[in-house]
Amino acid sequence: MELDIAICDDEKYARKLIRNLIEKQGIRCKVTEFSSGKELLEVLRQKAVDILFLDVSMEGMDGMAVAKQLRSQAGERGEAVWGSLPLLIFVTGYPEYMMDAFSVNAFQFLVKPIKEQEFAAVFAQAVREWRCLAARRQKPPRELLVRAGNATRKVLVEDIYYVESSNRKVILSLSHEKIIYYGKIGQLEEEFPKSFFRVHKGYLVNMKYVERYSRTEVRMKNGDVLLISKYKYQEFVKAYLDYILEENY
Repeated sequence: MELDIAICDDEKYARKLIRNLIEKQGIRCKVTEFSSGKELLEVLRQKAVDILFLDVSMEGMDGMAVAKQLRSQAGERGEAVWGSLPLLIFVTGYPEYMMDAFSVNAFQFLVKPIKEQEFAAVFAQAVREWRCLAARRQKPPRELLVRAGNATRKVLVEDIYYVESSNRKVILSLSHEKIIYYGKIGQLEEEFPKSFFRVHKGYLVNMKYVERYSRTEVRMKNGDVLLISKYKYQEFVKAYLDYILEENY
C-alpha cells in the first residue's frame, strides 16, 4: 500500500523541508502540500490522508482550529478519535502549544527547526501505527443475521450502538433506526466482540459509541441515556479504558 501524506504550512520553505525529509525515509508515498487550513479541509471532505503534518501557527485558520474540525468530523462518522486517520503530527516553532495538542489527540509533535534524526524517529513511529490501523481495517466486518417480521436482513455489528432486552425480544439501536426481533441478549453478549459491554441486565453497549458516562448512566453518541448497574460500574470503567488504549495503539 502507498502512504498518502499531507503537509499543511503557510510557509513554502517549511513545506519543502518536510517533503525532503519524507523523501529521505525511502517509504513509498504520495505527498500533497497545502498552504492554508481552509484549502486542506476542502480537500479532506472528498478524500482521506494517512499522515498529516500540520503547522500550528498559520494565518487565517490556524492548525489547532483545523485539527478540532477534523476530529469533530471523525466523531460525526462514529469513528474512535484515538486511532483515527489522519495521524496528526503538529509542526511549530512554539513548544508551548504541546499541551494543547493533546486536546485534539495529536499523534506526535515536532518543534521547528526540525532535526533530521528526530523527524526520522517520529515518521517511523507514524508509519508503524498506520500499518497497524490498515491491517485492522482489512478485517472483514462482522454481520448479524436478523429476522424481523417477514423479512431477514444483515446488520453490521459495528453499526449497532447498543442492544436492549425487552421480554423475549431484543432491540438493536442503530444510528437512525431500531430493529426489534425475538432473541436473547445473553447470546449476543457471548457472540459480539469485546468492544461490547453489558452495563445492565437490559443493555449491551458498543463502547465505540459511548459519549460519556457516570456512576449511574451511560450516554451514547445518538443521545440515548442508558442505566448502568452499580455492580457493573468498576468493571465497565476498566473495560472502557482498555478499549480506548487498544484503539489508540
